[in-house]
Amino acid sequence: MACLICGNGTPAFLCEAQLYPGKTMNLVQCPSCQAAYYDPIPAWEEIAQCYPHAYFCDFFSQYWKDIYKGRFLAESLTAWKPTGRFLDVGCALGSLLKGVLDYSDWSVVGVEFSAPAARAGSELNGVEIHAGSLGKCPVQPESLDYIHMNNVLEHEADPAGALEAAFTRLKPGGRLHLTIPNGPVDLYPTRALFAKDGKPRVTRHGGHLFFLSRRSLEKLLRRVGLRILSFRNFHFQSGLKARGLKPGAWKLFESDLPVIQADRSESMALEELKKRIGEPPNWSLYRLKSLYRRLWRLSGTDFGYDFELIAEKPSRAG
Repeated sequence: MACLICGNGTPAFLCEAQLYPGKTMNLVQCPSCQAAYYDPIPAWEEIAQCYPHAYFCDFFSQYWKDIYKGRFLAESLTAWKPTGRFLDVGCALGSLLKGVLDYSDWSVVGVEFSAPAARAGSELNGVEIHAGSLGKCPVQPESLDYIHMNNVLEHEADPAGALEAAFTRLKPGGRLHLTIPNGPVDLYPTRALFAKDGKPRVTRHGGHLFFLSRRSLEKLLRRVGLRILSFRNFHFQSGLKARGLKPGAWKLFESDLPVIQADRSESMALEELKKRIGEPPNWSLYRLKSLYRRLWRLSGTDFGYDFELIAEKPSRAG
């Protein structure tokens, strides 16, 4: 069967891994683009076991962090275009959306797979959030100027389909902002330890179905019609750790993880959950740190743990 990412190579067995504690599956890798993924792609019922509580409490705990991310992003959006339509895919409570909305003249909309998070976020932040996938989102074709996908694509059962849905909804000249783990680095401990002793391990981040290399991402974006404008690599300390080059780096993989218990917070009243939101940090300090961290987002290297890409839907004239 042809590779699900590039459509060319025939993937071969790479290693076994635990999709979640107690569920072992095969990972395959394409010799052409180096993409790795579970084969077969897990059914939705299996994928759901990776998210027993949908990170619900964390959404409230990191409220101000997400607000400030949106505020920081609003600066670059406004520098590019004074106004436009912005979509955040996997928006959780929509706090990043609120940051963009409050500090720019852009309009915003979100897509969040967790229906409880989408409902809570719409009420909490007063933004439009659609529950479900991007492919089924009722956003009209060619209506968006900017789509933001932060650590989402690796969780998709069909990454090509997700990017095609993004392409369809972007206006000509619209941009996709994609942040995603560096697949070979993300998978390195699981693969290396399996090669050593034949024991399947969990991957570092539960729920990752695809592990995409630079080459596979470039091929995938071209395949759906997007033109890459920038491709940067970052989180180099995490890259050291993933390769086992720091003391205790692979401690996570030394024993099986316990089954995660379901979190009852999804059924809690919003007013109770809002108590998890702390005081806002100093914005000027946050902005200064963010500007400094961006100095370490570099092109021309694959050592870091994460990639950041900006891609564009070509104009009809182009």
